[in-house]
Amino acid sequence: MINLLLSETKRSIKYLTEILNNKININKIIIYSKNNGKLFKLIREKKLDSLLINCKTNNINSPIISKKLELYKSKFNIISTYSGEIVKNPLLLKNKLLHCHPGDLPMFKGSTTIYYSILLKKKICVTIFEMNKSIDQGRIIYKKYFDNPKNLINIEKNFDNEIRAMTLIEYLKKEKKNKFKKTKDKFLQYYIAHPLIRKIVINKNNLK
Repeated sequence: MINLLLSETKRSIKYLTEILNNKININKIIIYSKNNGKLFKLIREKKLDSLLINCKTNNINSPIISKKLELYKSKFNIISTYSGEIVKNPLLLKNKLLHCHPGDLPMFKGSTTIYYSILLKKKICVTIFEMNKSIDQGRIIYKKYFDNPKNLINIEKNFDNEIRAMTLIEYLKKEKKNKFKKTKDKFLQYYIAHPLIRKIVINKNNLK
């Protein structure tokens, strides 16, 4: 079984919804949030209170979270953080944290890599990898490729969450031994998408 380490975000809600829909066994659902929002409400509606571990913090690196993961060990932990967060707590990283990254690692590191993938590769990839102390450089577990979305305006709002969830479910269903290996090659890191990049991507004429 797996642990879910979730922030109070739409992506976390999407992950949990799809995992429940596909009847994948869950060990614990660890939510870290100072406020009880829609994710908390979903857990109550699905009567999953016995699985819930509620951490009253908005900081993924809080020692509270690492202590909970140490207490409730599982095969691996699916993590969904708040936007822009970087996991630095070494005690937290000791656990097997699997993150769904919207970029073809190791080439597309950092945030908003979807836009660069569309411009440079004309396709999108989600990579599941095991997090370590370096940003987006952990052991690669699984990859899934997608065609560019028809509606480019809502890439980050909906499409991003959907493809991450689809990749996660596909991996959890298969759980095959991967053939991907960590690479030492150096690639650019796309931490910030300049507004101009977004406009270029959304303009379909530039994608022909």
